[in-house]
Amino acid sequence: MNQPEFFSLRTNTLAALALTIGLTGCGGDSSSSTQDPVITENFGIIATAADDYTSGEVELVAIEETGMQAPGGYFSGISDITVNGYGQHYYLIRKFNGDQVLKVDIENPGKEVWEASTLESGEQGSANPYQLVFVNESKAYLLRYGKNEAWVVNPSANRAEDFFTGKTLDLSDYVPTDTDSQGDVVQMSAGAVVNGKLFITMQRLDSNYSPTNDGYVAVFDTTTDTEIETNASATDTMKGIPLIGRNPSNIQHVDGIGLVITNLGSFSAPFEGTSLDVVDPETYQVSSMIPDADIDTQINDVVIISPTEGYILNYAGWQSISLQSFNPSEGATSLATVNNLTGMDFRDIELSPEGRLWLADATLSNPGVRVIDPSDNSQADFIETSLLPIAISFGTVGANP
Repeated sequence: MNQPEFFSLRTNTLAALALTIGLTGCGGDSSSSTQDPVITENFGIIATAADDYTSGEVELVAIEETGMQAPGGYFSGISDITVNGYGQHYYLIRKFNGDQVLKVDIENPGKEVWEASTLESGEQGSANPYQLVFVNESKAYLLRYGKNEAWVVNPSANRAEDFFTGKTLDLSDYVPTDTDSQGDVVQMSAGAVVNGKLFITMQRLDSNYSPTNDGYVAVFDTTTDTEIETNASATDTMKGIPLIGRNPSNIQHVDGIGLVITNLGSFSAPFEGTSLDVVDPETYQVSSMIPDADIDTQINDVVIISPTEGYILNYAGWQSISLQSFNPSEGATSLATVNNLTGMDFRDIELSPEGRLWLADATLSNPGVRVIDPSDNSQADFIETSLLPIAISFGTVGANP
């Protein structure tokens, strides 16, 4: 995400959020494209934003070997947005002061199935919804960065009023009590489901958006929606897992490794607290893949393909981001810049269904998504976008939630 140096690429804080206030979007046919993409199997979903943050929209891509295009945009509205794909639907999440989730069927990409609020009746302030974490086609969790309760939701709902089930996960025990917390909320930032358990990362920033408090991971049973006592720390009263790094922004489960958590640390140099932590989903033990002491810059995002193959976005400063490959079993000593892709403005990196890297490149003169083949790190394709790409997800035609 295109933010000043003291902000992360994934964490939306005050300065960037102030820029998103503008269009709120509305129902109806929202396509500005003259022709919808022809999608027969896998597709990419790209959240994009104007360079002045006055607007944002969704751009869709039929995944092919080469020659991919993103023909036009859908659902123009605020710029503080993200997208989550599941099956042949995607979910547009309007974040700070947007407080909406739109469900869209790829067979009718310019018309929402429904548009649901992420605030309960009478709830004040912005919920700032961040992510839908799916258990299955009929159950997911909506992480709300601006509140202390995650929602249990039904993504297969056919009506907006049936999306929120009325059940919540209470994380208020993690609000720091011995320091000044930001808005008295835990800032739930990312989640993953592994073996019937939901793992939620919490940043717990102070009132200056500084990571002075330990980051935590709360664990819930996805059948009962009750929190699990991990016994990960003998010195606190909370059930969750204290992290080694601070300010967690992303969590990814990797077979043979465990849960890999990206910790941003502080938002400006020297980026104190940045790291890649690994959590064992069964024992809840925490170790470092790349500790803070081994890197001078900020680890902004990560994709781990295997126990010996991974990539990070390495943030050195404003519009100074590098794509680097590394061997997760060796850590920071194996970091190497890929194809001179350094000093760039990368916003997101994701692994596509066919196993290629999609790299959101927000270069003002030529925004788009670089498609990287990890077998040789060559650029297999470039997908031009109308606006700056800020977040990427994927879906598959024929798989209905």
